[in-house]
Amino acid sequence: MEIITLVENLVYNKDLKGEHGLSFLIKMKNCKILFDLGQTGLILENARLLEENLKDIDFVILSHGHYDHTGGLEKFLEINHTAKIIVKKNILQQKYSSSTGNIREIGFKLRDKYKNYPNEFLFLEEDYILNDNIKIITQIDEYTNFEKIKQNLFIKKGDDFIMDQFQDELFLTIIKNNKLNIITGCSHNGIINIIKTAIDNTKINDINLVLGGMHLTGIKLNEKSLQDENNNKIQKTIEELKKLKIEKIYTNHCSGIDGFIKLKNSMGDKISYSYTGINIKI
Repeated sequence: MEIITLVENLVYNKDLKGEHGLSFLIKMKNCKILFDLGQTGLILENARLLEENLKDIDFVILSHGHYDHTGGLEKFLEINHTAKIIVKKNILQQKYSSSTGNIREIGFKLRDKYKNYPNEFLFLEEDYILNDNIKIITQIDEYTNFEKIKQNLFIKKGDDFIMDQFQDELFLTIIKNNKLNIITGCSHNGIINIIKTAIDNTKINDINLVLGGMHLTGIKLNEKSLQDENNNKIQKTIEELKKLKIEKIYTNHCSGIDGFIKLKNSMGDKISYSYTGINIKI
């Protein structure tokens, strides 16, 4: 199995391009999955440069409804008319951010247009098994009291903006050689909550890989109380990660450079950054 980071904020290869967004290409013997699609159609350009064919993708899995994870879907659907698009039904909620000081929409661009495409859209209300070893987990349980902190992210109900509880978030588990691999988008519900949910769901404690964003960045938080709360979240996340039996963690995107540096300083070689173009072989 190979996992290629098609799009991420950071890029080193002079031919590839990065953007604020995330997309993983997961290649197995009998299955190809796109997990998230970045902000624009950049996944198509990077895939071409990496000589990866996206026309035969079997499944597209969207981790949640933000534009930087779903924005590339429209361009993808221009070249692929057969992939099954798997999301939670809450992805259709209107989503907003106030991180720039003004409320702006950051949600799923195809919310009102997805029916125009021939691809089958599967809206999940419960966990979904792709095969014996691959499972999409839709219900993230709460094990910690420090991960669900205040964020500048909202959904709209009627005329009101209310704090987003991320009921649209899902993640992927892949079991190989009796070990667990966990792939997530932004971990808005908390990376520790996600990992412990995966362990309880699969009954496997040995984790080979955790891959994805952890939403640890605090750079845009201009209120000291929020910054302090986020710093506390980072420190406690590190403490909890150390308690778990994880061989390798690749993080990126919304983990933030500040969050990644703290993770790296504390956990050393166990932590790596999954930038645009990196290929992880499992």
